[in-house]
Amino acid sequence: MAFEEIVGQERIVEILKKTLLNNTFSHAYLFEGLEGLGKKQMALEFAKGVICSQEGMKPCNVCQTCRRIQEGNYPEVNLIQEDGTIKIEKIRELQKDIQMKPYEGRKKIYIINHAENMTVQAQNALLKTLEEPPAYATIILLTVNGNSLLPTIISRCQILKFRPVEIGKIQQVLMEGRGVSREESRMVSSFSNGIIGRALKLLEDEDFKRIREEVLKLTEEMLRRDTINLLESVDFFTKEKNQIEEILDMLVSWYRDLMIYKETQELHFLMNCDRIEEIQDQSNRIGLKKIRDIIFIIDQTKGNIKSNVNFQLNIEVMLLNIQEVLVW
Repeated sequence: MAFEEIVGQERIVEILKKTLLNNTFSHAYLFEGLEGLGKKQMALEFAKGVICSQEGMKPCNVCQTCRRIQEGNYPEVNLIQEDGTIKIEKIRELQKDIQMKPYEGRKKIYIINHAENMTVQAQNALLKTLEEPPAYATIILLTVNGNSLLPTIISRCQILKFRPVEIGKIQQVLMEGRGVSREESRMVSSFSNGIIGRALKLLEDEDFKRIREEVLKLTEEMLRRDTINLLESVDFFTKEKNQIEEILDMLVSWYRDLMIYKETQELHFLMNCDRIEEIQDQSNRIGLKKIRDIIFIIDQTKGNIKSNVNFQLNIEVMLLNIQEVLVW
């Protein structure tokens, strides 16, 4: 891994490279952003740069120190991550270790992954360390939500916010790095929400592919106007209840593609660009107003689910209302 391999975070890479070049380190950093944007990779790369034993541009990624950090086998780089809550005992271990000067090199790095999972007691304990950190230590907090941390902790960190990545950049990575076709890479990138980690997972996610096929099959069934078969589709939604938000987003993306194609005849704006023939066919069979009405019905259903309206009844009403729009 190198800085250049972290996609879409060029601004942060430049800030950290400048820090390494000028040897001007903060004692604490807060990397904030959605899961899958490369926060942990960035923290490890920065740790290599801080400790790298070579002259010139750092990290060199070839010296023994860089290789050991990459392999997770360097005692002065400590990655703290728990399956659940990060309790005060874990922070006390950090505090005990941080008081001991580096055994190898001149710096010690502590990376706390999912820092939002620290208990209040753990955060208060960490605050004491942040107030008077040893000169040789740097603490990096990784979080999806900085607001979950105490304001006093945030105020003592240099904050670097990771932003979603442009779809075109993700598509390029999938095509050039993974050999994915233009159509599939565009589709996967569109469903990634700008998160490179999510895009890479979707490539291998058979459940995503299966659910998407069921959703697209449903759009065709609704055009056949078979109410009995349509209501049987409720079983699919119930079975995949945990994925309901993703399923409804898939439905919205499909009908938005129909609307975009119907209005512009342009293909490069479509999310489901691997299903051009179906999009062309359905857009020719459904009027523009009907497509807009269907999108409104799905969005309304999403809101009802968030408001804890009866799940099965909500889905049944959505399907019947969409079919009613198509029949009318």
